[in-house]
Amino acid sequence: MGIPTVGDRVVQAAARRIIEPIFEGIFLDCSYGFRPGRSAHMALEKIGKDLMDGYTYVIDADLKSYFDTIPHEKLIDAIREEVVDGSVLELIRSFLKAGVMDNGSFHLNDVGTMQGGVISPLLANIYLHPLDKVMTERGQRITRYADDFVVCCKTQKGAERVLKSVVRFLEQELGLKVHPEKTKIVNNREEPLIFLGYEFRQGWMMPSDKAKKKFKERTKEITRRNQTVNLETLIKKKLNPYLRGWGNYFVRGQGIKFFKEMDSWIRRRLRAIQLRSWRKPRKLHRVLRRNKYKGELPKLRMTAWRSSMSMPVHVAMPNAWFEELGLCELANLYNELHPQRG
Repeated sequence: MGIPTVGDRVVQAAARRIIEPIFEGIFLDCSYGFRPGRSAHMALEKIGKDLMDGYTYVIDADLKSYFDTIPHEKLIDAIREEVVDGSVLELIRSFLKAGVMDNGSFHLNDVGTMQGGVISPLLANIYLHPLDKVMTERGQRITRYADDFVVCCKTQKGAERVLKSVVRFLEQELGLKVHPEKTKIVNNREEPLIFLGYEFRQGWMMPSDKAKKKFKERTKEITRRNQTVNLETLIKKKLNPYLRGWGNYFVRGQGIKFFKEMDSWIRRRLRAIQLRSWRKPRKLHRVLRRNKYKGELPKLRMTAWRSSMSMPVHVAMPNAWFEELGLCELANLYNELHPQRG
């Protein structure tokens, strides 16, 4: 990972504006990563269609340290096939050979394009374009998003044959390294395929277990129960932006159950935060009276996790109250995208 200076970013952006339209004219439809008008969701939809068409033996390939291992001269040669302006080529060469600072020491680099550079995703696509071209010419169903790609096949033997040819092409022709342990053939009829954070299983597409785990960890971090904060501010400034970003990406799959469960869990965590912020039970009692609670006023430990599940606390902080605070609900995002399923 490298973070260019402001000046470098401006120059890289200018170079990208010059050469991107040239290569967009030759890039193929199977490439979706970091391209104008294309997205990860489009790549996922294509994979879903290939699986539904019976191409269920999937080559799940992984390139080992792709951005760090791109040979500079081979990349320049690939660019030279479409760009003849020597000044542009030299400018790109200077980006590639800028070197790196590591703990105060400067090192020259002969391979790799730094992640974080404005032009790096375009250079990565240019270098893997020959793979797209070879696979497409052979009639293979390849879907690539930057350095992540899958090839869908109809048979196990066909997938094994294609995998050998892909590994040979990447390693011998492009000088890259295919990760031997992470690259595998997945029979999607029997086991899930994980790609771009989604899991494909028996015709269904849903957030992967890893994506769900990361979501819960980040949400726990935002809604730490030991904080005393204004709940409305926490929701609008920190929680909602994360929920909208994660939700808008992951509600494309099927199944609303998980999103409803997460909405309920998030409300419970917010109730626990509010109880702690109130500190004294009398503040809870005041809200219960205002909400016309008829039962006996409870004696709760305001910092106990189990208190957030009690019936009086739900009366004091009903779901409608969170709607008034503007809490983003994953289930609502799902229903907006899939109104027919809601």
